[in-house]
Amino acid sequence: MRVSIIKSPIYALVMLSVAMSLAMAQSAQVDVASHGRRTEIGTGDSKVTVLYLKGTAYEMGYAHGKLCADEVRYMAHKVAPLMMLGLKKSAGEVDAIWSGYTPHLRPEYIQEIQGVADGAGLPLAEIQRMLAIPDISEWHCTFFAAAGKATKGNDLIQIRALDYETGVGIQKYPAIIISQPEHGVPFMNVSWLGQVGMVTGMNAAGIAMSEIGDDWDMNTDSFDGRPLNFVIRDSVEFAKNIDEAVGLVQNGPRTTSLLYCISSASENQVRALKTSHAQCNVYSPENLPFATKPGLVYMSMGFDSKWNKKVGDYLGAEYGQIDVASAQNLMKTLHTGSLHAVVFTPGTGDAWIANATSKTKAYDMPYNHVNLKAALADSFFTR
Repeated sequence: MRVSIIKSPIYALVMLSVAMSLAMAQSAQVDVASHGRRTEIGTGDSKVTVLYLKGTAYEMGYAHGKLCADEVRYMAHKVAPLMMLGLKKSAGEVDAIWSGYTPHLRPEYIQEIQGVADGAGLPLAEIQRMLAIPDISEWHCTFFAAAGKATKGNDLIQIRALDYETGVGIQKYPAIIISQPEHGVPFMNVSWLGQVGMVTGMNAAGIAMSEIGDDWDMNTDSFDGRPLNFVIRDSVEFAKNIDEAVGLVQNGPRTTSLLYCISSASENQVRALKTSHAQCNVYSPENLPFATKPGLVYMSMGFDSKWNKKVGDYLGAEYGQIDVASAQNLMKTLHTGSLHAVVFTPGTGDAWIANATSKTKAYDMPYNHVNLKAALADSFFTR
């Protein structure tokens, strides 16, 4: 009887040994100080880790994992299991979902994830489960992007109000990750330690992106595609204009029903996207199916949500005077952005970021300010 070598236990052990040897050899070559730097901004409960990363995908991942090993272990061992419990998903079920993503991920993302696991001293599967959760979860958030006559001074402004569970402790280790990859555009990932994917981000070419969960086309949902956090990272890392950013979403394999907001400072253009595994509808201010004005797109809590009128009314009253302060006030007044609340001005590279604590929603917290262009001018990136 023929025995398939793929299923042979001896073969599996040999391949595992080879993989471990390769990982050890790779990690031994990473000079962490050359590829990562960790610092902090803010005070008290508003303190947030700022992580600088550069180099190959593996080098960035390894530096991330090594510099933040305790926090990554906390996220993998404490937060992820609680979130999976809330989602009623076993580790095996999440592993199976991840296997559907893998063929659609850029090889460099897989290398970076391996680097985080090696740097933190964790099994790869534990990092993958942590990264699968955003796409499995449902979160109902708010975004808008305003350009031209919509804003005070014609400055492009975009928000990302992330409404999500804070009871399991994800908010404990917020991070602002500034990355300069070997390929693509340098970018800012507003996230948490251990995250390689992105749910909120902006790049040095003036592209910003936000997201909302929905269920509008749930009958076509499939995990055979790119999860949302890598859909966003793709557009933010590799797009330099609005068409490229939208095209990466439109033409790539998607998973479930989601809404996206994309803005491009170089063209002063804004778009809202209604997507699913099977469909991708793109809206400009000219064809947005809600009451709007030139230069303005928005969505809140879902495509057919009553929240769209709330946000539209607020923005309509502020039209022509929308600025950073009014964007922050929208989130505070409407109580949206429980986990993190972010305002971007992509043309200047500025971001204002508030993060939740165990007791206070993000929209009620002080904002920390970061400038992407100034960060990339740091000697860490220029030497």
